[in-house]
Amino acid sequence: MIRPLTPADVEAFIALRHEAFVTDPLSWDYEPGTPIESEVWAPRLQEVPGVAFVLGFFLTEGLAAPKLAGLVGFTRFEKAKRRHRATLWGVYVSPAARGRGVAAQLLTETLRRARQLAGLERVILTVSNHAQAAIRLYEKAGFVRFGCEPGAARTGKTSMDEIYMLLEF
Repeated sequence: MIRPLTPADVEAFIALRHEAFVTDPLSWDYEPGTPIESEVWAPRLQEVPGVAFVLGFFLTEGLAAPKLAGLVGFTRFEKAKRRHRATLWGVYVSPAARGRGVAAQLLTETLRRARQLAGLERVILTVSNHAQAAIRLYEKAGFVRFGCEPGAARTGKTSMDEIYMLLEF
């Protein structure tokens, strides 16, 4: 099940972000030990129509209550000269939900919503060169690479290139 997250989902969101930092350290910009604060994130989970939302994928099979297992954030630039652009951020699927097409479902729903926004012409994103499955997913959806910053981030001694991608509507 996919639905927009709300401030009421903040604890589940924080738990999933923390999991992401632990399971995929080459894909996330995070300093170990840094708290992810609910008072910072709760307002960001409030959908702003036409501007911003965070979608969550919830596992439901065999569970007493749905469990957040995937997410994607969408933010449209608000200034007049940039309103034709938006960015995707925070894409992550828990290992417990992988292999089910969850990332593709989240991306498809996000792009469906984005295409409904008047004047929106493109969606951009960045992705680590180590996230090969994500790169393939984005390319399959029509995103193209338009740049790369070598060594944009490091985890320990491992350097990560940041690949810039865009999708024109």
